[in-house]
Amino acid sequence: MAELTPMDILGASFSKRLHGYDPQQVHEFLSQVASTVEGLARDRGELRQSVHHLEQELASFRERERALQEALVAAQRSADETLDRAREEGQRIVEEAQALGERLVEEANQRAATIETVIAGLRSRRREVRAELMRLVELLQGMVRDDQQLEREEPATGRLALMTRRKETVNEG
Repeated sequence: MAELTPMDILGASFSKRLHGYDPQQVHEFLSQVASTVEGLARDRGELRQSVHHLEQELASFRERERALQEALVAAQRSADETLDRAREEGQRIVEEAQALGERLVEEANQRAATIETVIAGLRSRRREVRAELMRLVELLQGMVRDDQQLEREEPATGRLALMTRRKETVNEG
């Protein structure tokens, strides 16, 4: 099934019947909307897992940075030549880890912003659907009131019964 887009939702139309929209078409459309929302929720969960995984990787890189700092302290106790080489290597690794950590955090923030945008869109669509349902309820209530009014205006005795009595009078004569 194709993913629904905002244009699909806004452009959806239903054929009219005597008492309103075709319930089958409305049900099918709502099923598509539910399927899309379910997909978005699944995507959101996957993104959360991904953010969690990235946070774990970041913690691992920070742990590596800490271990490197300890290695640098141990290397400081050794010869000056070893110290210089160890500092250069440690600094390079720290910079890479920080750059990677910053990139991972930025990616996680971008994913979170995307999720928030999707959530805001879903909330907006929920309000639109609720308003449409309220309009539909008002339409149905109006139809019920009209039918009640017509029922009140109908005569209490049927005209067919009057016609039958006249026919009996004609047959007797």
